[in-house]
Amino acid sequence: MAEQEPGGPVSGGGPSGDDSPPGTLTIADRVLEKIAARAALDIPGVVRHRSGVGSVLGPVGERSALPNATVHAGGTRITLSLALEWPCAVAEVSRRTRDHVAAEVERLTGVVPLRVDVTVSKFEPRQAIRRRQRGYVDLPPVREDTPPDTAQANPPSDAPDAAGPPHRTAAFTPTISIETGARR
Repeated sequence: MAEQEPGGPVSGGGPSGDDSPPGTLTIADRVLEKIAARAALDIPGVVRHRSGVGSVLGPVGERSALPNATVHAGGTRITLSLALEWPCAVAEVSRRTRDHVAAEVERLTGVVPLRVDVTVSKFEPRQAIRRRQRGYVDLPPVREDTPPDTAQANPPSDAPDAAGPPHRTAAFTPTISIETGARR
């Protein structure tokens, strides 16, 4: 049993007689990867990017998300893939990101990465980033063969017309419905 000296710490707690408690700390590589990816977003010019359906619907169908970090050799080497805002000074943003990620991983975990490799995988135009931050979602344009106010008097047919190709306006006419009633 450890004895407590008046006004002092418990002595005899560790196997070597020091004041630290016995045990080990293990940090999973996945934790280091998350810390590195989050630290990269602290740098101005590094932006989030999702490709695939996940960019509109959230994580469903997400193919890749940037920044992405991979840890090698127990944290001594970190590989980062980034998306940068365009235009920017690519070399400067990459250098600042590399230095900041190494410092944050060391500060938060005590693991000193010997090498941080940065790969710029995607550029995001500044205008697209601002639209996304405001909550806009860019949808593909609706294709219209004829304007809706000049609808044809005759029903559409599949036979070619002498004036040009067949028009199927019903297939391309956008419809918007708004339900104003309250559901119970």
